[in-house]
Amino acid sequence: MSLSLGASIGAGGMAGAAIGVGLGIASVAAGGRVPASIRCLDPLGPPGFVPFDFNPEKLTVARQATINSRPSVGSGMGGPSGSSGPITQQVNTPDITIDKIVFEGVTTKLRCDTLFHWQSPPSGPAAMALSLLGLPAQSNPPVITFQWGPPMVGFMYDGYITSCTVNYERFTPMGIPIRASVTLKIKQKVSLLADLPTNPTSGGLAGRRTHVVRSGDNLQSIATSYYGKPGAWRRIAAINGITDPTRIRPGRTLYLPNAGELAEGATP
Repeated sequence: MSLSLGASIGAGGMAGAAIGVGLGIASVAAGGRVPASIRCLDPLGPPGFVPFDFNPEKLTVARQATINSRPSVGSGMGGPSGSSGPITQQVNTPDITIDKIVFEGVTTKLRCDTLFHWQSPPSGPAAMALSLLGLPAQSNPPVITFQWGPPMVGFMYDGYITSCTVNYERFTPMGIPIRASVTLKIKQKVSLLADLPTNPTSGGLAGRRTHVVRSGDNLQSIATSYYGKPGAWRRIAAINGITDPTRIRPGRTLYLPNAGELAEGATP
């Protein structure tokens, strides 16, 4: 059933992460089947919680990256020209497809309607509140969190529901649906959850990677290679305390900022 969590829980990635870790610990302690679920802590959601009666039959995660190379000029001595190594231009956030979610009981339609509702941008009182505060209308749907198991060894994704297909399969004599099979598609949102678990070799922060400087590297080329944006070199410099970006020695290990640190206003 769809249960309101109330405004006292609040919204945001930290609350979602705390709840996720709590559910994960409970699932380990229980030692039995803990159902997958979707929750929404976005105050524009509205907030709610939708548990699954039966865990999904299949979960698919797909991610795409655009990788190109730059042509290099020949030596001018008759030697052939070539190209640079692979350069990552763009890496999209994952698309998650959850197949065969099963709801049973008299709250079946209520839970399905909640999932449909979470696909729409805020309306009603939430939209009115934004207007009264002088804020622009929100065009994005609310952020939801899918969780199945402990976050670091199971599944825990923040994102938006992009598709929801419901097949009602069983009804009471009065026409009340009491069983439904649901397929969901979720577009992951960059968040604290997306950066778990922490890589211990990456400066102690979740989602950080490392790069060992090679001969010919500079911060702009490294930023382009990993993020597809040469301007990201400033964040790399800030994270690593580099004051002179023209002087980075081969062999040095650089910490690469995670997605959150790249965002405007992030601090190293």
